Amino acid sequence: MQLERIRLRAFGCFQQQDFHLSDGINLIFGPNFSGKSTLVNAIFFGLTGKPIVPRVEASAIKNANAYSGTVGLQFRENGERYMLYRATGKRIQLRCEKNNGWHILFDEKRVRTVEATLQKQFGIMHDRLALTAFLREGEIFEFLARQPATRRDILHTLLGIDRLIEVRECFIDTRRLAKREQNRLKSHQSSLRFSAQNAHKAEIESIEANLKRLEEAYSTETGDAELIAEWMQHQNRLQTQLNALLREQAETLGGFTDIAHMRTMITTIENAVKETTGLEAKREKLIQHIGSLESQIAALTTVCNTLRALIESDDGHCPTCYQKVERDVVQRIVGEKESEKSQQLAELASHKQKLDEETGNLDSRRELEQRLQTLQTHATRLEQLARDINDIQTELKALEARLRVLTPAKQGQIPINEKGVGAISESRHSHTGHPLLSHRTKKKPDFEEGGNPRKAGVYTTSGKIGAETELTKNSAPTIQDKRQLKAQIDSERKRLDKLKQEEAVRLDRLKALQQVNREVSHVEKTLLSLELACAGVEKTIETLQRQILKPAEEELHLWLEKMELFGRTRIDLQRQHLLPSLTIDGVDRSLMLLSGSEKMFLYLCFKVALAKVLGNPGFFVFDDPTLHLDGQRKALMVDFIHQLAEEHQVVVTSYDEDVRAGLEGAHLIEMNRE
Repeated sequence: MQLERIRLRAFGCFQQQDFHLSDGINLIFGPNFSGKSTLVNAIFFGLTGKPIVPRVEASAIKNANAYSGTVGLQFRENGERYMLYRATGKRIQLRCEKNNGWHILFDEKRVRTVEATLQKQFGIMHDRLALTAFLREGEIFEFLARQPATRRDILHTLLGIDRLIEVRECFIDTRRLAKREQNRLKSHQSSLRFSAQNAHKAEIESIEANLKRLEEAYSTETGDAELIAEWMQHQNRLQTQLNALLREQAETLGGFTDIAHMRTMITTIENAVKETTGLEAKREKLIQHIGSLESQIAALTTVCNTLRALIESDDGHCPTCYQKVERDVVQRIVGEKESEKSQQLAELASHKQKLDEETGNLDSRRELEQRLQTLQTHATRLEQLARDINDIQTELKALEARLRVLTPAKQGQIPINEKGVGAISESRHSHTGHPLLSHRTKKKPDFEEGGNPRKAGVYTTSGKIGAETELTKNSAPTIQDKRQLKAQIDSERKRLDKLKQEEAVRLDRLKALQQVNREVSHVEKTLLSLELACAGVEKTIETLQRQILKPAEEELHLWLEKMELFGRTRIDLQRQHLLPSLTIDGVDRSLMLLSGSEKMFLYLCFKVALAKVLGNPGFFVFDDPTLHLDGQRKALMVDFIHQLAEEHQVVVTSYDEDVRAGLEGAHLIEMNRE
């Protein structure tokens, strides 16, 4: 880039004035308060939109009596001539010279868009220009006083790795969240840990076997009728639970035939949701495009209105650049802009229609996701219901099998006598075969010895007792045994139910633990990936710093050798983030201990070296670089400027006659206080 012209209007101390620049050295010479620094500030503001002095608003550099100040910079880039106008009111206009006329490339107030365009087309970056191409008064002392973190940020911006820094910060934030999630999952994992052995399985089997023996003994003591009645009550309870589960299963199925049918629908919905992946991004892109089109249409409308106002005005001159208005040319431009505006309006309508369609599709997908979540919940519940139903049906089948064994005995049930004792017949014994009853009573012959008939009665092994049998005499102990057996059976059943509940809880807990283990494994893999990503980005940043700063160090050494300022010097630019670490004649020297002139020369060489590596725009602008230098150092500075001007355009301000004499032959811009 080569600067050719500076046009100022209501900027600083200038009301309206033009300055021409040439190749090589341009000396802006004049006394203090004549506007030399204002010209330097104008060049910097025209390129970057910011004053050269940090933390100063753009409105502060306009003329005090004007609403807005304007800077116009004419420059050449790749054989093309451009004119960049920038107002303190944030309006920016770029023109290009074609066919002996200036054509507007853009005219708008969107600063970020313009800065991105200027950076892409001309490589204009605020921080890079400030640190490499410009030198303002007092800058070196501010640079030395900056904190390492500030210089590090400047370094990252200069090297173009600020995006990598943002990516690394995103990785670090994600890693922090992943570690927090990992700690939460591990805490949950610790709370769920327990012995994974089937501790209750053997105990449940033992209790079931013991319960079976107790029920057989209870059957022996009480008879099959009471046992059958108790079993049937248990059967009824199980059947009631089964009916409730079947009703819940039918309600959960809804309109589906079975869980397989529901799973098929879930798979179909999942595939439909996967096919609509990216709807949010597509919709967001449409919204951004619509916003961009609306901004462009508004900008075109503003341009057309401005151009129409120029055509209709009686002045006949542009209020910004003061050139004569060619009405035919402007009218043709208005037509082109209106045509472009019509195309963009049609495109905007099409995009809005697509946005409505994508919004509808997104709403439909959200409904599908809600339906999918509901079906998945129902499917999980149906699986649990199927397991519970299967368990109850298995228990019912076992109970029915045990009832079938005793059903024939129920058909030969004996009547109960007046004293509550059943008259036991041979048929009863033949069916039941209970040893507790069969060895106690048996029929005696109907005739006594000698042929005399006996009286009707029941005989025992020890003799005839009559109606009051031995079984009746032992009824109290039998009832007591029956109560003990019943209590034991109830106790064992309660214990069995409790163990089964604990086993169900253990299985649920085991399932939850397995799920948490899978989540922990996934988070650990994610953390490992993030660690690798952070390490890779960090390595890339270090590589970029080394590849850029090492050549800058070599270039800096070359310029220091040209200046013959120090002896054998080694410089490290990375140690303190752009603050050079000096080793002079093998001894470490603090930059703060150098003299003012040594700091100035070192700083200028540092700027030129960085500009060489980072890509200088083609010029340097130094505001009074010989300030506080003695005669010998002034001559050295003049020699430095001559060497620099061999390859670059140089703009220098000064009020020193020695500098003017040393730069004889340079393009001179004389300033005065009037």
